Amino acid sequence: MTQKEKTRSLVEAAMLAALTVVLLLPTIYLPLLGTLTLFIWPVPITVLGVRHGLKSSVLAMVTAALITSILSHPLTVGSLVIWLGFLGIALGYCFREKWPPAKTLGTGTLTVLASTLLLFLLTLLIFGVNPLTEGQALLAESGTQALEFYRGLGIPEGQLKQMEDYYLEMVEMFRYLLPATLLLGSIFATFINFSVARLILEKLGEDVPGLPPFATWQFPRNLLAGYLVGILFVVVGNYYGHNLLLEIGLNIQVIFNLVLALAGLSVVHYLLGRYRLPRALIILASGIIILNPIFLQLVTFLGIVDIAFNLRKL
Repeated sequence: MTQKEKTRSLVEAAMLAALTVVLLLPTIYLPLLGTLTLFIWPVPITVLGVRHGLKSSVLAMVTAALITSILSHPLTVGSLVIWLGFLGIALGYCFREKWPPAKTLGTGTLTVLASTLLLFLLTLLIFGVNPLTEGQALLAESGTQALEFYRGLGIPEGQLKQMEDYYLEMVEMFRYLLPATLLLGSIFATFINFSVARLILEKLGEDVPGLPPFATWQFPRNLLAGYLVGILFVVVGNYYGHNLLLEIGLNIQVIFNLVLALAGLSVVHYLLGRYRLPRALIILASGIIILNPIFLQLVTFLGIVDIAFNLRKL
C-alpha cells in the first residue's frame, strides 16, 4: 500500500468513526430520530470492516464509544456498543470474506443474541438489576397509566376490567415469550443492518452477496415438524399443567408462525408478480395482510401448504 493509499484509508476510517458518533448521539438524545438510528448506527463500522479489515472496524467502534462517552452518559453508550457494536464488526467480517447471505445473517443473529445476553448478565451482576423484572414492571406501569387515561375519558368500569385483565396477561406473556422475543429481535436488528450496509457498499462499488428475491424464497419441509412440536408442547403442557413445556411450546409457535407467515407472503408476492402488478401495489397488499389478523392467519396456512407441496410447481 502506497503512502497516498494509507492516508486515504486513515481519512476514510476517521470519517466513518465520526459518522458512527453522529448516529449514536441521536439514538441517545432524540427519541423520535433515535428510533431510526438505534438499529443502523453500526453500519459505518460494517462498511469500514469490509473496506479496511477487522482491525479497523474494532478500532472505529472503540474510538466512537470513547468519543460518545465524553458527550453522553458512559453507561448508556456502553450498553449500546455491547448490544449492537459487535454486530457491525461481525457483518463487516462476513461481507469481506464473501460468506453466503444466510450464513452472514445467521452469524449476525447469534452475535446480537450473545451480546444481548451479555448485557443482561452485566446489568444483573454490576447493578443488581434484573432486566426481565424491570421489563415486566415497565409494562405493568404503562398498563396502569393507560387505564387511568381511559378512566378519565369515562369508559365504563366493566370495559376497564377487561382491559386490565388484558394488560396483566401481556405482562405475564412478556416473561413467557422472552426467548422468542430476543431471537426475533436479534434477527430484525441483523436484517436491518445487513440490508442498509449492503445497499451502501454496493453504492461504493463493493460486491456483496445478497438475498434472492422474496418471491422465490423456499423453506425446508422439516420446518413443519418444528411447528408441530410447538403445538404438541402447548397441548401437553396445558393438559398436564406443566408450565415449562407450555412456555417452550409457546416460544416455538411464535417463531414458527412468523416463518410460516413469511413463506405464505412469499407465495403471495410470487402470484401477484406473475400478473406484473406494480411493486408499490404488491407492497401495499403485503401491508394490508400483515395488519389484518384474519388475512395473516390465511397467509400462514398458505405458507404451510407451500412448504408441504411447493405451490409454485403446481
